[in-house]
Amino acid sequence: MFVKRLALTNFRNYSTLDAQFGPGVNIFYGDNGQGKTNIIESIFYCAIGRSFRYSKDNDLILTGTDHFRISAELGDDITENIAVLFKETGEKAARVNGLYLRKLGHLMGSLLSVIFSPEDLDIVNEGPSVRRKMLDIVISQLHPSHYFNLQQYNKTLAQKNFLLRDCGRTGSTGSSADALLDVYNEQLAAYGASIAEKRARFCAELEQLAAEKNGQISGGEALTLKYVPNFRASAPAPSPETATDVPEAENIDPAAVQNAIKTEFLELLTARKSREIERQHSLYGPQNDDVQIELNGMELRRFGSQGQKRTAVLSIKLAQILLLYRKTGRKPVLLLDDVFSELDEKRSSLLLSSIEGYQTFITTASLGELPGHVKRDAKIFFVKSGEIQLI
Repeated sequence: MFVKRLALTNFRNYSTLDAQFGPGVNIFYGDNGQGKTNIIESIFYCAIGRSFRYSKDNDLILTGTDHFRISAELGDDITENIAVLFKETGEKAARVNGLYLRKLGHLMGSLLSVIFSPEDLDIVNEGPSVRRKMLDIVISQLHPSHYFNLQQYNKTLAQKNFLLRDCGRTGSTGSSADALLDVYNEQLAAYGASIAEKRARFCAELEQLAAEKNGQISGGEALTLKYVPNFRASAPAPSPETATDVPEAENIDPAAVQNAIKTEFLELLTARKSREIERQHSLYGPQNDDVQIELNGMELRRFGSQGQKRTAVLSIKLAQILLLYRKTGRKPVLLLDDVFSELDEKRSSLLLSSIEGYQTFITTASLGELPGHVKRDAKIFFVKSGEIQLI
């Protein structure tokens, strides 16, 4: 899989762009603020239908215009082309292989991509929402149903929270409100069970590969990633058969695991209904889950050095690449946004050796940060003021 051609209209600081890329390494260099990251942002947008920079879609529209359009042609893949249009009114439309998608979530899996940027240290340093997002982006590319379950879960959660606030304002719940809470809890348990099972299973697979990579770079330090379901913290101690513990046996049925999680989750929501009414907010569920990252048995966020954190994040990203490829047989497109300024020679060498055979887009302020053999075989573009030039 590789991006052959990218066309932009009114995206960020590009009024128009039409560029062709090679299946290997493609480098964008130039001063900061010229539009290098905007190019890889548009490619990633084709993969998941949103920005990786926490930006709203309206922020991506070129100032003074009312829409943006992204078109990508792909090679060596079942996906031949992707097009996305967004208007400032909020209307968004996408096509894959010329066919309009009824829901944007169907875009998931059309283009597989992994992005690595200096901000990825937030995976270690920031709160649980960053780590949940990390898992959900990759899982959704593998299983588009996960994206839909997240959407439905969040929609139902918002409805339940509205009802809880309403109950809190009135000071009591009538029979109709109580029955509606039961309906919401049933729906949340069903969607939440699928979300939790997929996150837990994927996290276990990610840990295995990330630990291996981390050991190679660090000389043997032990990296662990543990999925921590929020509702478990307040639930009774689980039995050995409880489902959110990720099974190591390959013959475990995910449906049976999800059913066990659903039962446990619903029991908790039912038992703690009065507490949630009192607090006027949903207290339990995947919206509060976390991934515990430890190095040598110690919490990496609190006790790790900057070098150890960078190594862990690099290892996690390399593990994501391998998992996407192994599970789909399709090589993801790699987007490296100004990462070599943050990595020492050892980490840079491992990253470069790991990207061989993958189409890779690299942004850098200085070509001097990159080894000669990488530049020799790459297509290099100079970026200035929303225009690019092949050199």
